[in-house]
Amino acid sequence: MPKGASVNLIPKEKGGENTVFLGPQRYIKKERNKQMDWQGFFESYFYWKAWVFRIDPERTAKEVEGVLELLKPKSGSHFLDWAGGWGRHTIELAKRGYQVTLLDFAANHIEMARRLAEEAGVKVNFVHSDFRQTPASIQADYAINLFTSAVGYLTEDDDLQAFRSLHAALKPGALFLIDTMNLFWLVKNYQPRGWHESEDGKRRLLSERKFDYMTNRNISREVYTEAGGEEEEHRLDLHIYSAAELATILRRAGFEPVELYGDFNGESFDFDSKRIVMISERR
Repeated sequence: MPKGASVNLIPKEKGGENTVFLGPQRYIKKERNKQMDWQGFFESYFYWKAWVFRIDPERTAKEVEGVLELLKPKSGSHFLDWAGGWGRHTIELAKRGYQVTLLDFAANHIEMARRLAEEAGVKVNFVHSDFRQTPASIQADYAINLFTSAVGYLTEDDDLQAFRSLHAALKPGALFLIDTMNLFWLVKNYQPRGWHESEDGKRRLLSERKFDYMTNRNISREVYTEAGGEEEEHRLDLHIYSAAELATILRRAGFEPVELYGDFNGESFDFDSKRIVMISERR
């Protein structure tokens, strides 16, 4: 795929214009659904507005430095930022001379990332696609999935389909690094309510959470307010994986987990690790 290329691979929605895919192999009418809304969460700019003020560029740069230290890629290697959102890690990798492909299902994320890449003066390949349908033509040397992105929002079957499509999009022997929440840490430190406010006090995010112990899914109500704006609300339902669960589904998809850490700095993984940072090899 040539540098700077852009392809649109979003599948048409099934069931008509008022239907959206939301989970376990069923389609639910939008007007009847007052619960989980993962598509609206990302496509409405809610995710960007409610999270960007909590993530500074220094943090992003440190995360990318950690990824590079753990993977030790050769200069100029091809990275796939899988479900990479608006490209905060993509652009940092491109600045360091790597060829980078950004895949995301949200058109607004792709357009934001394109503008940010132009402002940064770097070239990025953009793929507008559902992560369950990752194009096999990408053939990257490395893939990353950071900040609990995409994986867990749907069903385990969907995640398996996505991992299998990622497997086909990587070269044999390629390494895949995934960073997500650690189930063990979350259970020990569970907070049914959360509150975040920007430094200037103009943006606020309230989270109300409930954990489903039968499914290991975190169900949350996210309410964002901004000075002079209306209150916005979305509901999410996220499967929180244990390291063992994640390793199992990756093996089913054709990967072999080879390393497990508790952070980007290479700390050993244990019950108190806030993150799962797992590296797998594409077999």
